[in-house]
Amino acid sequence: MSPNHKLVTVDTLDEKVLGDLLSLESVAVRVPEFYDAMYCKALADLLYQEIDDTAGAGIYESNIDSFWNVTQDPGRRERYLASTLPLLNRMRRLSAPHPSPVDHLRVALDESWPGGSTLMTLNGSKMPLGITRVWRTGSEGLPHQDVLRREFDDPMAHSLLGQLGVNIYLDTADEGGELEVWDHVISDEEYQGMADKYPGSYGYPRDILPEESVLISPEPGDLILINAACAHAIRKITAGRRITVSGFVGNYGTDLPLRCWS
Repeated sequence: MSPNHKLVTVDTLDEKVLGDLLSLESVAVRVPEFYDAMYCKALADLLYQEIDDTAGAGIYESNIDSFWNVTQDPGRRERYLASTLPLLNRMRRLSAPHPSPVDHLRVALDESWPGGSTLMTLNGSKMPLGITRVWRTGSEGLPHQDVLRREFDDPMAHSLLGQLGVNIYLDTADEGGELEVWDHVISDEEYQGMADKYPGSYGYPRDILPEESVLISPEPGDLILINAACAHAIRKITAGRRITVSGFVGNYGTDLPLRCWS
């Protein structure tokens, strides 16, 4: 039986919901209809067309770099940082006359957390938030963690007290594509011990994880947040495709702003 008590469904975010997720009282939070379903369809159609025209193949497809892709390339990292305002403005333009889902998320986080919320900064530059990711039939995300300090050796990464993964679902697959989250954290010590066997934080074999997991079938308009230290995966899509607006939220303490990036 899945540990479904670890999945919390709420109408709105607040400090307790976020605090419980960061402290692992829960492993996932779902906010149904966070973004209007009709807005989702219009925006998804535009984003599919953009990505179909420009993106290459990969685990998922996007025409926007994520920070994970630029950590080892200073030149590419500079281009990534320069993309912040164009990316935010692009999402506003494509969403018009409706609000941008990224702005809607930023406001919700800001109003929910005592210290507010802002964009993450690196070397004095703001980092972008709101990568769009398309997952097509046959694609899947293997079990993994997202832990910034393992990817990037920098004080802003090592000072993080916790990290959330966030997704706003604009379209969902006809079959498959469920989000799977385990109430299980592979510690830094465990991770170091198996780094040679499983390079990076991507692609842990399922046999090292508990049999029980939380399985979530998102609907268009849903906002889902997970504790990114928990092992999580995307089940294989067997029919259709899905598109999300994605990013991370870092915690530096209740009295300090949450920091957002993609």
